[in-house]
Amino acid sequence: MTRSILSGLLGLLSVVAMASLPAACESGGVGDPCLPEDEYDPQFAGFKVTEENIESRSFQCQTRICLVNHFQGRVSCPLGQEAPVPCQPGGGGCGACEPAGTYAPDCNPEEDAAGQCVSGKCDPGGFCKCATKADCPSEDWVCGDDGVCRLHLCRDNFPGCQDATKSAEENQGKVCCVPGTDDQVASPVCGQCAPDSQRNAQQAVYCSCRCGVADGEPDDPNFNFCECPQGFTCSEIRPNVGLGDPLLTGKYCIKQNSQFESEGECADVPGRVNSDQCAGF
Repeated sequence: MTRSILSGLLGLLSVVAMASLPAACESGGVGDPCLPEDEYDPQFAGFKVTEENIESRSFQCQTRICLVNHFQGRVSCPLGQEAPVPCQPGGGGCGACEPAGTYAPDCNPEEDAAGQCVSGKCDPGGFCKCATKADCPSEDWVCGDDGVCRLHLCRDNFPGCQDATKSAEENQGKVCCVPGTDDQVASPVCGQCAPDSQRNAQQAVYCSCRCGVADGEPDDPNFNFCECPQGFTCSEIRPNVGLGDPLLTGKYCIKQNSQFESEGECADVPGRVNSDQCAGF
C-alpha cells in the first residue's frame, strides 16, 4: 500500500468535517453524488463490479454513507487507463521523469517496524523509511535523499487528466489523475460500465443510508434506520457473514431498478477493459 500527502490531509479534513454532520442514517441527501476517499490514493486501481464498498464516515454526505454499489473503476476517471510507464530519474528512456506523489509502503509507527518494513524503520507519518533501493517495493521505485520510496512516471507529452463531468469524446486519450491534481494515478484502471448498465458512477455511487438489517437477522430497535426517499428502494447490500462491523451490514437505499444481478451487466464499456481485472467488453 502507498499513501500520498493529499490523502493524509483529506483524511484530517474528514475528521474535522464529521463533527458538524448529523447522526448516521438520516435520509437527507440520499442520492447526492460522492467521491470515495480511496480515489485520493494515487496507487488505487479502482473498484470491482463484483464488490460493494460502504464508506461509513464520508464527509461529503449528510448521511455519512458513501455507497459504492457494484461499480467498476474510478468515479473520477470514466474511461480508465493503461498501466503508466515507470522511470528512473536520470536513467533515460523518457524526457520528463517525475514523482507520482506516492510513499510506500505503509506501516504503523506504534507497532514493531521490523515486521513491517524491510529497512526496520517506520516514519512517524506512517510509511517505511528506506536506506537503499532494496528497501522499496520493487526496482521501479526510487529511494530518495529523504529516505522515502517514491515511484516516478514518464510525463512526456502529458495528455491531461480525465474529468468526470466531460463526455467520453472529451476524455479520450487522457489519463487518470488524483482528484484535484494533475498527478497521474500510478496503476492501470478499468473503464466504467456503460451508462445503460445501471453500474456506472451516476447509478452506482452516491450518498445513501442504512434502512434495515440483513436478511434473516433480528430487528435492531436501537439503530436509527432511515426511510428511503422517492425513487429509491431499500435493498440488501451487505449480508451479515460475521465479518467486519455488523452495524454496516444489511439494507441500504439504492436507486430503483439498480439492484446488482451479475457481472454480465457491465457490458459495452467505453473505456479500458483489456485486463482480467476488468468486466465488460
